Amino acid sequence: MRTTSEIAEAFDLGILVGNQVDITSVAISSLDVVPGCLFIAVQGEKAHGINFLSEAIASGAAAVLSDRPVKSDIPVLMHPDPRSIAGDISAFVMGTMDLGLQIFGVTGTNGKTSTVFFLHQLLLHMGVKAGLSSSAFTQINKHRVDSALTTPEAPRLHNLLFEMADADTKAAVVEVSAQALVRHRVDGLVFDVAGFTNLTRDHLDEFGTMENYLSVKAMLFTKKFSRRSVINVEDRFGEQMLDLARAESPEGSVGIGQNQDYSFEVTAAGIKITGRQELFLARDIGPLMSKNLVLAAVMLLEAGYSAKAVTAAALQIETLVPGRLQLVSETTPHIYLDYAHTPQAVELAAQELSDKYSKLVIVLGASGDRDSGKRIEMGRAAGKYANHIVVTDQHPRIEDPALIRAALIAGILEGSPANSISEIDDPALAISKAVDLVGAGGAILWCGPGHLKYREVKGKKLPFDAYLQARKALDLD
Repeated sequence: MRTTSEIAEAFDLGILVGNQVDITSVAISSLDVVPGCLFIAVQGEKAHGINFLSEAIASGAAAVLSDRPVKSDIPVLMHPDPRSIAGDISAFVMGTMDLGLQIFGVTGTNGKTSTVFFLHQLLLHMGVKAGLSSSAFTQINKHRVDSALTTPEAPRLHNLLFEMADADTKAAVVEVSAQALVRHRVDGLVFDVAGFTNLTRDHLDEFGTMENYLSVKAMLFTKKFSRRSVINVEDRFGEQMLDLARAESPEGSVGIGQNQDYSFEVTAAGIKITGRQELFLARDIGPLMSKNLVLAAVMLLEAGYSAKAVTAAALQIETLVPGRLQLVSETTPHIYLDYAHTPQAVELAAQELSDKYSKLVIVLGASGDRDSGKRIEMGRAAGKYANHIVVTDQHPRIEDPALIRAALIAGILEGSPANSISEIDDPALAISKAVDLVGAGGAILWCGPGHLKYREVKGKKLPFDAYLQARKALDLD
């Protein structure tokens, strides 16, 4: 707990009105306000938080911090960019770094959700009470809540960590997006171990170049945010990330890959890890998921857990990650849901399934208002491995969905004949068409929806559950 005077002094804030009051928590959304809360009112995607001040006060806000002056019956604090200090204020008020939590963070383009899921599972099966914050859901003990963002806004994340500690949790695992790093969502935190999965094309509409994108991801591996780093070195971006991490912390940064601190080999019997420590993870989960499990395991080794404990825990973990190469049912044909929305993610998932099945049909969509240049590359990637591709809509948002589909089809046509493509805008009809096309011994890869329970069309989120639609297409529900 802190007073408004203490907060104002620590962060050089102006106090417009109001007496000193006690602050016990922080919120950046009026929906998260509880009694004793400091409400941070900033510009959101559609409106400014100050428009919701009355709702925040009704919920018990004790003070407000904003970049706009406002008349209010509660104390008003001022800062030109409140979002930039929201995380540090949250840590200051709630004492986040004194909660006794061991905190793990994972960033990268693809594989973040799977890696944090594996980390969480391994910790639990080693007897460590652990909480999870991922793009799919947050979890404290057995309580799960669907996530709205890959990484919550800073006050919500700090509150979540506080709730974990209050529930006697000893470790926390956090999925960290590039947006979280540039938008101050992990400010006020220092991760005990931070991990990097990979860097492939995504978000260039926001970051412009891959070099800019890499520099944003690299923020996680600075001393400001992490004590130790584990970098998956599978290409030049991994090499650059490891160099950047070692420049910050030479003794605290390790690499996974050929000629690195750790290396691994995937076999039919499991995964052999060699290097600083050696262990064998007796799980056959395919090459795509194996590298995510390796990253999770090495992060735990670097955090001080024994190879014996990690090996034993790996035998017990769930390996089915929601929406990540998720098999819908053992009923044939097999349908796999995947969140793949980047060219590399599409290609790696398609390659893995094409090695297992005699025929592969891909259902492929792409999001509107996001890095339009990657769409042709996604189509090109799908065309390398699919016998047939059903191009459909995913999240057109406010774009013309026909133009999105056209870009995907252009990429497919670079290497596949036109008669290998079907275009069906409705994804429910698209998955049914895929079932009709695939035939015996084949599989369907549905790229895009993953774990999501909605589609965003013309600015509205419409209920849509790809898992249930896939089961319906198989006449299971």
